[in-house]
Amino acid sequence: MDPHLPPEIWRKVLRFATFTATSLNAVDWDPRWSYARSQAVTHLAWTYESTLSTKKAITLVSRHFRELSIEYLYEHVHLFSTHNAMLLLVTILSHTTAISSPDSAAKWIKHIFVKLRKNEDSDEMDAVLMQIFPHCQKLAGFGWESNGQLQDTNDDSELMASIPLSITGLEWNRNSYGRSFNSLRNHTALRHLRVSDLSSHSQDLHAVTMPFVTHLDVRAPMTCIAASQWGLPSISHLTTDWRRGQNFERLVSRDTLRSLYISPTTWTTLDAIPRILATMPKLETFSYDVAVNTLYPLHYSSTWLGVGSLASLTRIHLICRIFSYFGNSKRSFSAIRDFFFDHLQPLMTKHPPLTIGIVDAQLMFEHWNFRENGYHAAAKEKFFDDLSASLSSTGVQITVM
Repeated sequence: MDPHLPPEIWRKVLRFATFTATSLNAVDWDPRWSYARSQAVTHLAWTYESTLSTKKAITLVSRHFRELSIEYLYEHVHLFSTHNAMLLLVTILSHTTAISSPDSAAKWIKHIFVKLRKNEDSDEMDAVLMQIFPHCQKLAGFGWESNGQLQDTNDDSELMASIPLSITGLEWNRNSYGRSFNSLRNHTALRHLRVSDLSSHSQDLHAVTMPFVTHLDVRAPMTCIAASQWGLPSISHLTTDWRRGQNFERLVSRDTLRSLYISPTTWTTLDAIPRILATMPKLETFSYDVAVNTLYPLHYSSTWLGVGSLASLTRIHLICRIFSYFGNSKRSFSAIRDFFFDHLQPLMTKHPPLTIGIVDAQLMFEHWNFRENGYHAAAKEKFFDDLSASLSSTGVQITVM
């Protein structure tokens, strides 16, 4: 039975039933998207199928439901092959050549993600995409992931320039020349850029300026080298992997940064971090990975303690990482508390008031057994609350989440 509810109520219900959490729309669902990479499954390739069957079923309930739900059916498009892309193009063109038509699939597309199957030709896919893009005037995000080898003649400038100016997020995991990104300089709505697999050949280190990007996520050594040369006057949030050398320091030493997340390869190399942070007078949030290892805890050098002295810093986020070689044995609450206390105490005494978040703490419960301390599986929140209370002080509030 179809209850007589206003359309806006039904749309809220359908939105809840069909919402798909992806890396392209993390701003809508991940509370820490702006300062850390989430441990949750966010890749569109993994989550797309999880809601597609629900979306299809809803459109078959009735004509009224189809009219209300059609926008959710087409909002995320995942393309595995050029054949998929051609079917989408045919669907768009068969209904109308005008975007204003109520039957146009293109008017509802918000995100397109491409992950080509093995042996697919990226040039053929590019040609079809450049025919699809002009119809997607409401496109908010585009993503590409491939493992193809970079060719000498491979320049993605034409494809990038064809991406609708409406996009606010771009995820580019494709072997490309850095100079291709100059084609995005007129994308005034683009704010969030995640990129990897760039060439850093000396002949490719052209000046690239993207004046509107505020959130940048760069991975892999060659990508960091290329991005370190870019002009990013509006960047305020940076996520990157720790690397030694001048290119890394050039990448992170920007006086506009308000949030920095570094995923280290090893914490024994981070003596330079306080000096680098000192070049960021507006930095408010510093986030970094912590390997939770109560058996062989790392001892930080005295230089590391300078992190807490940055005057503008108000929040620190420790992103918990658990590795299999730490074992799946029992752990005690006191061992976990002492591990974090030893790590945080120097920072807490240096710079109150300060808010510190211990993020992804649920990983400890997934890997270790705390039953002997009275913390069963259902007592996870109590564990978090007790850990927070035992670590917090008068000037420093510590939240475990």
